Amino acid sequence: MSSAGDPQPEPTASFSAMMHEMRNQLAVAKANLEAFIDGKIPVTPERLTALAQTIDQLARLTLDLREVPRDVHASAEPRRINVCVLLQGEFRAMEAVAAAKRISLSVTQCAHRARECENFYGDPARIGQIIKNVLLNAVRYTPEGGSIAVDCSRVADEVQVTISDTGPGIPSAEISRVFEPGYRGSSSATAEGTGQGLAIVKHLVEEHGGEVRVLESDGGGATFVVRLPGESSSVAHQPQ
Repeated sequence: MSSAGDPQPEPTASFSAMMHEMRNQLAVAKANLEAFIDGKIPVTPERLTALAQTIDQLARLTLDLREVPRDVHASAEPRRINVCVLLQGEFRAMEAVAAAKRISLSVTQCAHRARECENFYGDPARIGQIIKNVLLNAVRYTPEGGSIAVDCSRVADEVQVTISDTGPGIPSAEISRVFEPGYRGSSSATAEGTGQGLAIVKHLVEEHGGEVRVLESDGGGATFVVRLPGESSSVAHQPQ
């Protein structure tokens, strides 16, 4: 049996992580359909495209089940993508999830898309998982009527997505543990979750040669920063 420090998950952990990701995609798709039906958000071509993106990611995960128990992350498929369009779809798909808790979700993106972002090298499904996990985490910990702010920009030749919420925040003593598989901090008593989402985020971000970190805040709320270089040499699993 592997020790806690081993880089690859045990078979049971792989399957559990896979189920976690599939539940996330289903939850987002369900929230969007319910919001359309209830009239909480208008049905637009852009939102339908975002919903289709979520369903595509779920379909990809069902195919990934073939890799379990070998490695839940073994089938990454990096390629050239327009990461701005991809991320915009992720943000739109989360509008319904936030609206269900009366949480305000604001998104700021670059006014002009950089050429590097339109020719970004990465796995679109995995990048979608990264952003969806961090945003779902923010929604879970933000109280009803709170707010989440997203800033997406290019910083030092990388795509940087900063997600800030008005939840209880993360105590300084716990910041070093938030990406541990199964870890749930002192603020998790009132929030649903398994403690796997952020561990999956860290694995997928590092697989893309990027970095994810939490900023310390004395005024409450949590801020996560995801940085992805989008270069072929930075992606661990390249197509054969």
